[in-house]
Amino acid sequence: MFVANSFGRLLVAIAIVLSAGTFGNAANAKPAYQTTEIAPGLYSFGAGLAFNAFMVTDAGVVVMDSFDADFAKASLEAIRKVTDKPIKYLLYSHNHYDHISGGAVFKAEGATILCHEAAANWLKSHPSPDVAMPDKTWSGSKSELKLGSSQINLLYFGANHGEGMTVFQFPREKAIYTVDLVVPKRVGFAYMPDFFPKEWERTLAEMNKLDFDQVMFAHNAAVGPRTSVAEQLQFLQDLRAAIFAEFKKGTRFMQIPNVVKLPQYEKWDGYEEWLPMNTWRVLLEIAMGV
Repeated sequence: MFVANSFGRLLVAIAIVLSAGTFGNAANAKPAYQTTEIAPGLYSFGAGLAFNAFMVTDAGVVVMDSFDADFAKASLEAIRKVTDKPIKYLLYSHNHYDHISGGAVFKAEGATILCHEAAANWLKSHPSPDVAMPDKTWSGSKSELKLGSSQINLLYFGANHGEGMTVFQFPREKAIYTVDLVVPKRVGFAYMPDFFPKEWERTLAEMNKLDFDQVMFAHNAAVGPRTSVAEQLQFLQDLRAAIFAEFKKGTRFMQIPNVVKLPQYEKWDGYEEWLPMNTWRVLLEIAMGV
């Protein structure tokens, strides 16, 4: 039987394989993890298609996402090269196992696991032996996590991807950490599993109003400029517009994914392989009226 925790491990394995390059050779896929200081006390850790974030405060460390257990152990080792302060919190970005299945590594260090109640409710009804359950939850559209003199704003924009998707804003550092919602220079992942494209567009537009200069990513790169959010939004808007253009031409419904082209994105990762699947996802959302 193909159980949920096996699926989580599969997604992590896919990420590691792809981390050698967009569609890299598995034989050369072991990532060379790096720690990148984004601002004083704020760091990205990872490589390829797996980057988490951690903040070192004067009262302890806050970690955002663990990925799988092996990644979590490597992340903890990297943190210990920066500081010996206690791990106070592990924050889950959302409910997907591939991002949180190593949570027990940080829980063993004494971390309190925190996530949005929507993610926690999903995890309660879909338990996995690989996923440590959250200790605490927050609700609503915003919560402030203060530790020592540092602050992280936890932002929930509603339905977009997964359950309880949280964007982490660091107001003093003028940065955000966003998981899956923005992947620089990449079209949507495969058939956009568990995405709601129209709500994804709305979320990106709202994110773009936040006060930040840098974007920390979970995939493809450690950090990029704030324009990365607008670029991801523009891709989705251009894809939707291209689909409607085919409607106006009278293109047969079943042929639209085969004819939609967005040459301005042809150098983005996944363009040839995933654009048709992206088109199917948005096309079906339009056709179903959701």
